[in-house]
Amino acid sequence: AAPMVPTMSEVQLRAPGRVNLIGEHTDYMDLPVLPMAIQRGITIRGSVVDEPGLVASSSAAQGVPVVLEPEAPLPDGWGRYLLGALRQLGSAARGRGAELYVDGDLPDTGGLSSSSALTTGVLKALVLLWDLDLDDDEIVRRAIAAERIVGVESGGMDQTVIMFATAGTALRIDWDPPLRTVVSIPEGFSFVIGYSGAAAPKGGSARHEYNERVVSCRAAALLLESVTGIDPGTPPVLRPFVDVDLDATPLPEHATAAEVAGRLDVDPDTLIRLTAGRFDPNRRLRVERAAVHVIEEARRVDAAQEALAAGDLAALGRLFDASHDSLRSYGVSTPGLDAVTAAARAAGAAGARLTGAGFGGWAVALCRPDLTDDVVSAMASAGSGLAFEVTPSAGIR
Repeated sequence: AAPMVPTMSEVQLRAPGRVNLIGEHTDYMDLPVLPMAIQRGITIRGSVVDEPGLVASSSAAQGVPVVLEPEAPLPDGWGRYLLGALRQLGSAARGRGAELYVDGDLPDTGGLSSSSALTTGVLKALVLLWDLDLDDDEIVRRAIAAERIVGVESGGMDQTVIMFATAGTALRIDWDPPLRTVVSIPEGFSFVIGYSGAAAPKGGSARHEYNERVVSCRAAALLLESVTGIDPGTPPVLRPFVDVDLDATPLPEHATAAEVAGRLDVDPDTLIRLTAGRFDPNRRLRVERAAVHVIEEARRVDAAQEALAAGDLAALGRLFDASHDSLRSYGVSTPGLDAVTAAARAAGAAGARLTGAGFGGWAVALCRPDLTDDVVSAMASAGSGLAFEVTPSAGIR
């Protein structure tokens, strides 16, 4: 008989954070993004234990362990992401036990994808520990679903780049059809991030604001279908309309999901159904601005890839600035983020923009290497005091 392959009894891996260079609020509409993994991340050490369930502790939680069973209700705090990951393993997790310890140097303030690093890293660790037959693409799919269970109807950018990034490069991610394109970062390009001073965890205070943008985009897609006849899919996305002339297809500035559904005679659930519950059908949506930002931002991803290929720092800087201006109009920037980006430009950055979902969190600036220290100092002074250079790094390893 062939010898049995033993289950890995211990594992250690590092899941990086990420900085999105451009393509903000586009992935949930099946439009491209251009992020990179960064040198900061979280380390997960794990071992198999006899007792079924997951026991996890963290340096950030003062060592107080979280004990989870797959059928348990979602707890508060970071345990929500752990349980979301555990549930995604379904019956494969039943009867199995693991103990995890989480540490790292990635700020959990929103914008650098600490929640996705945790969720994706935990899933990868459990797959290794329990010798489960899941490849990295499947782990990413389940990590995306796990975070949606927590309550935010996000796209898949974070989990994908955290798993598949390579050092020294950004990763362009397309969704339909799925495609990952490695994009080299030229010599002479320095990226600096600065914290605005206001946390913006997608799974917490920013959740409803984030979901509002998702539903606004769905409303815009359905209204564009009524004019163009182009099928937006289910749930509706803006990807099919990326070449549509929005000036020739005017959209309402604001509307509610209930109003849009009534006007088009469609089931409101088409708009408001989320993985975790339903969105308020009577909450005001930013319909026109959603379409304008998301479609123009997707075009900026194409232009940014071209600028990187050409080594054109000034062109990429202009795209950063245009992206931030659009995100401010979209209502996801804050005075703190505006101040940090303005300070970066004043210190010589070629461009600066918020990175991540917004509503607080972090900004990224592009500059020449000789200006890096000046930009770090300026962003730190204008924000919370926290700013540093980021380098394009490898994914989970």
